[in-house]
Amino acid sequence: MADSHEATDEQKTTLLIGFDSAWTAKNSGGLVGVLRSENGTISELGPPRIVNYTHAQAAISEWQAELAPEATIILLDQPSIVPNATGQRPVENIVGAIVGLRYGGMQPANRSKKEMFGTEAPVWEFLKRFGGAANPLGPVAGTLVIETYPVLAMIALNWTQPELSPQGRPAGRLPKYNPERNKTFSPFDWQYVCGLASVAFSDRGLKEIVQWIDGIALKTPPQKCDQDGLDACICLLAALHLAEGKDCLMVGDLQTGYIVVPHNVELSDELATRCKKTGRVPSEWVQKFRLAAMQTLLSTKA
Repeated sequence: MADSHEATDEQKTTLLIGFDSAWTAKNSGGLVGVLRSENGTISELGPPRIVNYTHAQAAISEWQAELAPEATIILLDQPSIVPNATGQRPVENIVGAIVGLRYGGMQPANRSKKEMFGTEAPVWEFLKRFGGAANPLGPVAGTLVIETYPVLAMIALNWTQPELSPQGRPAGRLPKYNPERNKTFSPFDWQYVCGLASVAFSDRGLKEIVQWIDGIALKTPPQKCDQDGLDACICLLAALHLAEGKDCLMVGDLQTGYIVVPHNVELSDELATRCKKTGRVPSEWVQKFRLAAMQTLLSTKA
């Protein structure tokens, strides 16, 4: 349910943000936010904007100062806990196999990639400004920066395409919607992802975001900045899923890194199977949860 920019004083509010970062200081990504009241009313804060880390930090700080939310939840598309010097994090070892099954790829995160995760990488200053990488299983207070991954979120939301080849896999395939990859980009897949995102926001009455998504869906061809904004919208959907008190999945742990997406029973089972194959205890690496404060609110209203 959408409403005007103003929120009532009687209602506690949560600032929800999807941030598809560009991982380095040189590049730009997408940022989009909404303000959600505890009664479910959502106020739009404009369509996705193209930002670098400095601009994103400033925009979020301005929203917080203007709107004075009870809490801020930022769903960030970039690894936020990277202790390993080389190789991949355990969460990437688990999730990468599920992504690969659907003909996708997952970039490993490690400290040797200095522009992305070295000491001077912009993600660390951003996290420092907003309280560090949050514990999704803890209480909701202040600002929470939670790592997500649009590709895994699309799998969780059943946004994969059916595989039509004779050797097709039951899991289907991920949409090829990155316009920078000329050899694999599919205009049909681009419109497919835009259409699903448009419906998801339309169901919540967020007309301004829907209008923006419907506009980029018609571009031939779209630009990379359009995809950055679309991925920011997918990150925002994950934030809305959390704030609505719905079941979510946390893959990984707080020591080596994690990813949070909407819960999906089939995906959860697949991740658990992958854990067993790699010698991990599934319950330690794949957890179904709801945000603590949201769960309390739901039980109070029941």
